[in-house]
Amino acid sequence: MKVKSPLTGCDNVTLLQTFSTQKIIKDWQEFFDINITTELDSCSEFHLFQCNVTGLRFFYPLDIFGSAQLYEKLMKFEWYYMSDKWEYQVALQDLQNCRTALEIGCGHGHFVHQASKRGIQIEGIDSNDRAVLEAQQRGLNVHRRSVKDLLAQKKYQYDYLCSFQVLEHLPNPLEFLKNCTELLKPGGKLLLSVPNANSFLKYQYNLLDMPPHHMTQWSVDSFRALEDFLPLKLENDRFEPLAEYHISGYLQAKENQFKGIVSRLPAPLVKSAIKNYKILLRRGLNRYIKGQSLYVKFRKK
Repeated sequence: MKVKSPLTGCDNVTLLQTFSTQKIIKDWQEFFDINITTELDSCSEFHLFQCNVTGLRFFYPLDIFGSAQLYEKLMKFEWYYMSDKWEYQVALQDLQNCRTALEIGCGHGHFVHQASKRGIQIEGIDSNDRAVLEAQQRGLNVHRRSVKDLLAQKKYQYDYLCSFQVLEHLPNPLEFLKNCTELLKPGGKLLLSVPNANSFLKYQYNLLDMPPHHMTQWSVDSFRALEDFLPLKLENDRFEPLAEYHISGYLQAKENQFKGIVSRLPAPLVKSAIKNYKILLRRGLNRYIKGQSLYVKFRKK
């Protein structure tokens, strides 16, 4: 069976990398103390492909995406559902004249809470039972529902639809985006954020940027390509400045990127250069470097 792009449905794809399932399972156990055997037990290896038409990178097979139980286990880490994110502040600026909004994948409802305080009529949905319950206990308009559930009742009802750090988790992103457009009014806005596939992430061995956690890797080009498949117009894209808590990972990624050069230099020189660069980054240079996340704004045609 030929591998097909989840966006185009065509087999014009290139194999980039192959991963051992057993190694990933072992590394998750070591780094996160989480057993993901049941998440990946359907295959001995998985692959990273690139769609040659859209530039989207995607993992295959498609049935190894994370279960709801996996995300409940990840909730034990405080950093997993952060109460504030860079993209929240960008989106709140875009929502200034919004009447009705929906956030898909709202988690604990942190963004719903911030938007509600600004007078925006917003609701959130998520598949994580525990996160939804905790949001409801805080009095937030959050429910355990799917996009398909909403379509039966609220087609063409929303001025804005937001989804932050969700799209990359889905095995069928095109279906999700089609459903999103059907929830929007004509002229409505779709606000998305994802990890930027062209950031320092591509030089990292990052367990959270592959199955069973992430299924796709997005860039501006792959988002722009959506205009050929959906009634959407890309109006804006923005890049997150390098966050302070990502500086160490960024430096390690840069070492990986230039390992051929680094390996030929004296170790003390490399160590000193990295130390000085880290100091400069923490003193403000990080604000001028592209960080982890990419934010895009679409208008429904």
